[in-house]
Amino acid sequence: MNALLSPRSLMLLAAIGTVLFASATFPRGAEAARNLEIALQDDTVFLGQRYIDRERAFRLARALGVTRLRVNANWAYSMPLPLAKARRKPAQVPWGFLGLDSLVDAAAGNGIRVHLSVTGPAPVWASGNRKISGWQPNTRYFGEFAAALAAHFKGRVDRYSIWNEPNWRTWLGPLKNGPALYRSLYQRGYAAIKKADPAAKVLIGETSPYARPGFSTAPIAFLRSLACVNKRWKRARRCPVLKADGYAHHPYDLRHAPAYRYPGADNATMGTLSNLTRALDRIARTGALRFNGGGRMPLYLTEFGYLVNGHRSLPSKQRSRYLAQAFEMALKNGRVKSQLHYLLVSPPKNAPGSFFNTGLMTRTGAKYPQYRALQRWYQRNRVRVRRPGASISLPPAGSG
Repeated sequence: MNALLSPRSLMLLAAIGTVLFASATFPRGAEAARNLEIALQDDTVFLGQRYIDRERAFRLARALGVTRLRVNANWAYSMPLPLAKARRKPAQVPWGFLGLDSLVDAAAGNGIRVHLSVTGPAPVWASGNRKISGWQPNTRYFGEFAAALAAHFKGRVDRYSIWNEPNWRTWLGPLKNGPALYRSLYQRGYAAIKKADPAAKVLIGETSPYARPGFSTAPIAFLRSLACVNKRWKRARRCPVLKADGYAHHPYDLRHAPAYRYPGADNATMGTLSNLTRALDRIARTGALRFNGGGRMPLYLTEFGYLVNGHRSLPSKQRSRYLAQAFEMALKNGRVKSQLHYLLVSPPKNAPGSFFNTGLMTRTGAKYPQYRALQRWYQRNRVRVRRPGASISLPPAGSG
């Protein structure tokens, strides 16, 4: 889970980019989603090109019906590391998008589009604790990063989201200031992307699913504060109106079947997505958060999976059954436009983030039963979901 990486682990993992520099489950009465998008994320494999050959990874992804790849565009690691560690803001930042360019082209060659999650950590000169971190990032400087990214990828990337898991303390801190910080980050990121590429879609949220004292804020409580709405769903003060092309969310529940009703009205797992859709509808009625397409805000489930090992893992057959059930629930929920599985390949035990192993196969190429379960689910539902097609023609890198 992206949220559980420490700043040190984030630095190690994202350094890859430096190397590359040069019933209640869904709304009552909702119709089944048409053309549900199946998505995948594994930055180490697809961006870092580690563990297995990238072209082989794309073939494996297409066999699952994947048409969208989510990738983190980490702010501090989109520049040479010495500049990210500088105490003062450089007069000019030579942004390094070479690795992302290569990935966007490779994905397009396989008929897959890329969703960039524009996120931290912030460089030293833009963070409140003068470390590479997510602590009180300078939102104006973040807007400059988002602008450079969107200008570079204009016509090549059609979807962005702003900041990964802003309700989790290691991504954005301190927790008590999270909603206000995220409001500013989102406003600046949204404005910058839309100015550089008006046709691009920008998603708000990317929230983690539930409250953990000292670690995370419940997503719906976070959303209310973000929109300046109180518990009675009334605007508590006049914050700027937020606009979005969709709401991104990570509906994990690692210990239960996807239909399990995780307790807490402010939490939103796969089994309690109705908590989130009701909250979005109530906030929309206040005018504080608007969907650009008109009507109700759609959901993009941009991380999901079950752990392969560790004390929170489940038996293999159970994981397989639960994954297929979760994708079926997403398909039947008319608000859900995209369902993503987080990780394709299990990382080695000593790798950053290895404690959150939701991989579908080993590094030697052996497929876990859950890979085959998702593949069977896709085959059964081919006519109801988007299917990978021919290669996608894109403008050349840097033409934006």
